[in-house]
Amino acid sequence: MAAGTGKCTFGNRAPIDIHMLNEIISREVKHFRNYKNYRPNFKAVPIASKFYAAHDIMKYTENENKKIEEYRKEVGQARALGPHSKNPLPVTTSHEYGWYSKPLVAMDRSDRRFYHPTRESIHTKIEVIIRMSNPTQKK
Repeated sequence: MAAGTGKCTFGNRAPIDIHMLNEIISREVKHFRNYKNYRPNFKAVPIASKFYAAHDIMKYTENENKKIEEYRKEVGQARALGPHSKNPLPVTTSHEYGWYSKPLVAMDRSDRRFYHPTRESIHTKIEVIIRMSNPTQKK
């Protein structure tokens, strides 16, 4: 600010062209509209139906209802059987996990090659002794 004048001396602002401003506003108003009330288009087919919307519930005939129930039963049976009934071997890599539920070799606990039980270390032994000797902790 200049001393004693009270005005900013940092550059000049360009004058506002009111015609250009009106043109910008009119173009924005032309392409954007705000609606206060929303009315759904009941004739259009929705992309994803909503089970709770009254206008999305479809009416079926008795024959169509029977076909739908049969299809539901078949789907339920297929899901109950699982992928083992459809494919003899895993199809994808993600099928391999959990596909073979039985071990390839029967585990013998006396054989040290396959059975490695967790052993106590000196640290866990000390922790057990501390916990057993603490009278405030009750089991």
